[in-house]
Amino acid sequence: MDVSKDIIGCISKVQVKINGLRQERFSCSQATFIGICRTVGCNQTDEELMALSAGFRGGMGCSYNEGSCGAFAAGIMALGMFLPKDNAKAVALSKELFNHFKKRYGTVICGNIVYRNGFVECTDCCLCVGKKVVELLYREKVPTLKSLTK
Repeated sequence: MDVSKDIIGCISKVQVKINGLRQERFSCSQATFIGICRTVGCNQTDEELMALSAGFRGGMGCSYNEGSCGAFAAGIMALGMFLPKDNAKAVALSKELFNHFKKRYGTVICGNIVYRNGFVECTDCCLCVGKKVVELLYREKVPTLKSLTK
């Protein structure tokens, strides 16, 4: 995807936010979801966002080998949150995110990513998802994101 210059700042903001949350020891799902939601703009409190994304930690309830990456799941939740009136579009964009993530990491299974290199790639997964979700939402002209690029 050719990323317009006017969203580079939004991508940078989401990545800085996610990095900061990871350094504060937030889980991959929470850091990714809160980072995206705070950058794009939403009305939920951090406490609500943390609660919504808590169960996706460690591959769905810390199942690791059996569950999808929490950062990936958080990205799908964010897409749905910012496209509430278009379920078909949210599903299509989720498939795009899936294909992008799987191409980069070879899998969406948390344990396969973690056991390959320890937890080294977890923050990278969060940043990858944050960037891609911002790109997708920008392309779809989500109003709150569009206003951040002006």
